[in-house]
Amino acid sequence: MFGRKSVAIPKEYEHFNQFSAEKERLLCIGSSTTECKHKVETKVDGSNKALKLYYPKNRGAKVMKYWLPMFGINDSYSASQVISSWIEVNDYYSVIAAGDCSSVLREITKTCQKNDYDEAELLASAGKIKTYGAFDIERLGYLVRVCFSLDLLSEQQAWDFLEQLWDAAVLHYDNWDDYIVSFVNGQEGLGTNWYSDTLVSYVQLKKDTTSLLNKYQLKE
Repeated sequence: MFGRKSVAIPKEYEHFNQFSAEKERLLCIGSSTTECKHKVETKVDGSNKALKLYYPKNRGAKVMKYWLPMFGINDSYSASQVISSWIEVNDYYSVIAAGDCSSVLREITKTCQKNDYDEAELLASAGKIKTYGAFDIERLGYLVRVCFSLDLLSEQQAWDFLEQLWDAAVLHYDNWDDYIVSFVNGQEGLGTNWYSDTLVSYVQLKKDTTSLLNKYQLKE
């Protein structure tokens, strides 16, 4: 039988990614996207709890060469500038079209049913959340991790950006379901499937009683 070869994360990464609760909670931002996208890039599971992502072999170099330039990021200066300006101009008030709302409901229902998860609370959130500001919050939570892991941001810069994103999420959403629905709104409104497994990862993390999304609530 052939299966996916497991990737062993070096012990120094595991030791580094141990944080106080005050810092660890910030990793909820971007956790679902990190879990699905980093798994695609590296075949590594469980990265949602990490700030410093492990890139085996030449994967990091490929991300640096091909993926980050799509955001205008080529070095440390551009990484800081792009993320800062993106946070500053994020749109929290525009709403998606009615047709996209129907697509969001279908996507939530399909994903929950495939993962044996009760969709009632997510559908309730979809009934009230029509904005899409969390689409960029969540993507930025992943982008900050990537840039730090590839030495384009200092650790302090990474935590500062994540704290800004956390504060924005707290300001605009009552709970993680509202937040992820806003993310899906953005995904459907932009017609992109690049991040489509983020909702799958979110549902899987919510089913995991030890996940950060269950350990830390957006609003206590």
